[in-house]
Amino acid sequence: MAEGEKRPLRFAAVNSQKQPKSYEASIMRRFWIIPVLFPLLASLAFGQQSETKQRSNLCRVDSLPVAVQHRLQQDYASWRAQDVPDLSPRARGRWESEKPLSCPGIAVGHFDSGQTFSYALLLVPEANPDAGYRFIVLSQSPGQSEYKATVLEKMDQAGAANYLIRGTPIGKFFDQASKNHFNARTPDVILLFDSAEKEYGVEVYYRSESNYRHDPVDY
Repeated sequence: MAEGEKRPLRFAAVNSQKQPKSYEASIMRRFWIIPVLFPLLASLAFGQQSETKQRSNLCRVDSLPVAVQHRLQQDYASWRAQDVPDLSPRARGRWESEKPLSCPGIAVGHFDSGQTFSYALLLVPEANPDAGYRFIVLSQSPGQSEYKATVLEKMDQAGAANYLIRGTPIGKFFDQASKNHFNARTPDVILLFDSAEKEYGVEVYYRSESNYRHDPVDY
């Protein structure tokens, strides 16, 4: 090659020959990946939506009697039932250990009398669920259609995420001698779980004559 003569750019020439093939292969790989990933992603998204819907259905207040809904709307319009996503990790673990799973903020049972159902609710603020709670029981008086709310406990500070409730038969904690001693006559009682790290405990709430009483239990 004569001095001063420029070399041909073979590197560029090689690239110009290989680029179409590489580009075509890349496009083909993309079209192959899309049909595989799309059903998988769609399935995961559907599963998450179904799980969220199932969890929220556990705590739907509109499944309660209309008279109970009216009382809640009148007295606790800015509150709602404690739901699964509201729970702290420790409280959620405690909730998951109970079978069958139920709403952590709603319990239904014969808490006030043996003739009619009562509805216990652990209510938390709609805007800030961890800011406090109201633990109430809604019951009917004999011959009355309306429900009266009895406040069992309330808290106005952070930490509501540690609490949940559950109804259970009275026989799990009271034998006949205990029923007579505490004058506990209703078929069911309510459990209030406190899952805070340093204050874990369970209280049983039961009707005794005209009032509700509560005691710590080993559960």
